[in-house]
Amino acid sequence: MKKPQIKLKNNLNQKTMNKLVVTLMLVGFSLTTYAQKSFDRFEDMKDVTAMVINQKMFKLLGKMDLDSKDPEMKNYIDMVNSLEDIKVFSTKSANAAKAMKGEFSAYKASEKLEQLMSVKDEGKNVNFYYKPGKSDDFVSEFLMFIDGENNDDDTVLIKITGNIDLREIGKIANSINFDGSDELKNVKVN
Repeated sequence: MKKPQIKLKNNLNQKTMNKLVVTLMLVGFSLTTYAQKSFDRFEDMKDVTAMVINQKMFKLLGKMDLDSKDPEMKNYIDMVNSLEDIKVFSTKSANAAKAMKGEFSAYKASEKLEQLMSVKDEGKNVNFYYKPGKSDDFVSEFLMFIDGENNDDDTVLIKITGNIDLREIGKIANSINFDGSDELKNVKVN
């Protein structure tokens, strides 16, 4: 009678182990999905203005018949071709601002982004974070957050991914011309 009890106990341990493995796999998958789908929920959120430009649009811009003999235009085309996406979200809503701030904090921690700089000016807190790229002047991801929750300013979240030359970030700001994009011009590269 004791042997079936031991066998039943071993089966129970195996079931528990299987559940643990499945749970760990789901957690790993959800973290990967979280990183890939970051901030997408703000696209459809009420009271949030959203602008999302994806790689297909950048490729179309790169193929436009622009004067590629002009060095400045060639640099601009190269910059556009190196981008994967730009996501810009802006709101004056306190609830949406709180959600953005929470998502920003969770994302920068989970992706282990490094702080590039922060600026506090006229009651606005502006934070710049990045993920290192192929060299010191390049980043693979750039994240900017303007916390407007405690004043009448917009809360703005900008995420840019690609092979980004930090020296060209001001040109990207001029191109997108959106709430908060003027803050990108303040990024200084040593």
